[in-house]
Amino acid sequence: MVTVKDYIFPDDLYYTDEHIWVRKEADILTLGFDDLGAKLIGNVLVVMLAGEGTLLTPATVFGTMESMKWVERLRSPVSGEVVEVNDELETVPTLVNSDPYGRGWLIKVKRTSNSDAELQKLVSGGKLSEWAEKEVERRTKESVKARMGGAV
Repeated sequence: MVTVKDYIFPDDLYYTDEHIWVRKEADILTLGFDDLGAKLIGNVLVVMLAGEGTLLTPATVFGTMESMKWVERLRSPVSGEVVEVNDELETVPTLVNSDPYGRGWLIKVKRTSNSDAELQKLVSGGKLSEWAEKEVERRTKESVKARMGGAV
């Protein structure tokens, strides 16, 4: 587990710069939104996700998340077919905020022959701590700058 300030990053996951995490399980990849992203976006009001059977490739938008602050497009870092969608988010979208690595997961994707190569492009393992520190610093500065109307 890597913790930077108040942000938690489990070290058994893979991460993107767009705050999508991936959990590798047998032939399924579970995707979610990381703790830093969830705290930056604020209370999630609406989550709209692609349906089961949707085919994804890296960078494909698989859904959107809306808060009072903004609308976030969710882009897949991996290829595969959506085999399960977290329907609980329709009625309790704030699970993304309160339990981002547990009940707040977004979709499950069936792994493809490209999955391992695609996961290698994401941040994980020994690179996680350094990446998390830089990402928290960068996002914190951006957030302060936005609150101050662009002047820091």
